[in-house]
Amino acid sequence: MLKLYGFAVSDYFNMVKHALLEKGVAFEEITVFPDQTPEYLAKSPMGKVPCIETEQGFLCETSVILDYLEAAYPEKPLIPADAWQQAKVRELVKVSELYIELAARRLLPALLAGAPVADSVQTEVREVLEKGVRAVNALASFSPFVCGEQQTLADIVLRYSLGIAKLAAGSVLKWDLLEGNSELKAWDERMAQNPICQQLDADMQAQFDAFLKKVNAK
Repeated sequence: MLKLYGFAVSDYFNMVKHALLEKGVAFEEITVFPDQTPEYLAKSPMGKVPCIETEQGFLCETSVILDYLEAAYPEKPLIPADAWQQAKVRELVKVSELYIELAARRLLPALLAGAPVADSVQTEVREVLEKGVRAVNALASFSPFVCGEQQTLADIVLRYSLGIAKLAAGSVLKWDLLEGNSELKAWDERMAQNPICQQLDADMQAQFDAFLKKVNAK
């Protein structure tokens, strides 16, 4: 059985877990945090989460894992069959990752540990997030999913990227990321009703306090 390594507060872990659940793939969940021990580095060479263990060996990096799952478990696809539509899904995935998730990640030390963030960094992050949201709005159809009538990896990656960005923007920048973005906000609210999203959100909340203690103990 496939094994998924990671922890419930990680948005990247949740992207992979959500895809597995949507596709109906049986897996064993193993809770681990980023780790530089030789044992874990043998599984994930950068020590990051998530990683998966397959019959053939280990895979790390979320985008690689998601592509593998599409190829290995095609019965319930999360990528369209058409080459152009595939590219459009991956375009939105990349925008979500680079200009929403990674931008918001710069605020995590402040969000999780109360570390100071320079005004210049706050300004830069907000500018990138504004551009990222604008790009998502330009690329998405919201009919009702971001790439059309069917849920795809674009919805999954955007949902968890946006989750961390909303939290960081609200807490650190005192800014409602979705203000004035009615279609994106409506889509986000629809995704929040997805039973898998609700399950993963509950798992994250249940683990959040323990995760904060681990972060602040370093």
